[in-house]
Amino acid sequence: MIGKWIPVGVAALAGVIVGVGVAQAHVTVWPREAAVGANELYTVRVLSEKEVPTVQVRVEFPADVRVSRFVAAPGWQRQVEKDASGRIAAVTWSGGQITADEVGIFQMQGLNGPTPGQVAWKAIQTYADGSVVAWVGPPGSSDPASLTQLTTAPMSPLELTQAATVGQVIAAVALLDGSNFHALHEAVTAGTIPTDSVGKVQRARLVTAAIQWPETLRPDALKLVEHLEHLQAAVRTESASASVGSAREVHEVEHDLSQAAYAWLAQRGGLAAGGGHND
Repeated sequence: MIGKWIPVGVAALAGVIVGVGVAQAHVTVWPREAAVGANELYTVRVLSEKEVPTVQVRVEFPADVRVSRFVAAPGWQRQVEKDASGRIAAVTWSGGQITADEVGIFQMQGLNGPTPGQVAWKAIQTYADGSVVAWVGPPGSSDPASLTQLTTAPMSPLELTQAATVGQVIAAVALLDGSNFHALHEAVTAGTIPTDSVGKVQRARLVTAAIQWPETLRPDALKLVEHLEHLQAAVRTESASASVGSAREVHEVEHDLSQAAYAWLAQRGGLAAGGGHND
């Protein structure tokens, strides 16, 4: 058995479920290395080692990382804890399940402090049978807390923020283009709602809303979030006819946002505008 088992009753947190095969038990925070003074998107990975699922995980945030917001985790409730100064000191997610063949994923944005050094993320993992594992120990112990090394930035904070924005835009456009809303529009127009349409639309809406879009792309992004919300509500009714209008709007606005994003990326790279999808 890996980890330190402690009495029931400790508050805890759990993340979004992504199916993969794993056997090792642990709660880790990524990246393992980050630049001082940077706004970082941290990812917590939760693995289960028991036949019963993980149902709750609590993570305490290092004093040198100021967490300000979270990526939504559908199916889970989030509860934050603040210290006397108002800083978010810990978070708990509960209400879902992470089985032995799944990885729990949840994310938060944090501003790293100005001083290089190692910071620890202490976590409490609770299973459905009431057993609890505390990942709070030092490196080399049987129950180590996850560590992140804060290092001197190779670029200035402004350069890092700009680079992060480029990365976010690339990732978001790749997800949106890959969602193939053109095909969804054609399907509902033909009278059918493809499997996993609700999940596809929901993921696209969450990602589009979470991204810090450049000023020139923000209007289209906000418009897309609004239309995705309408489309999500429509496909939940399982009525293809009721979804046609929203699907058309999402397809058209996503196309415009994709084209504008590729033009923005080309401008950032000093290239002629191009790219994007053509449907």
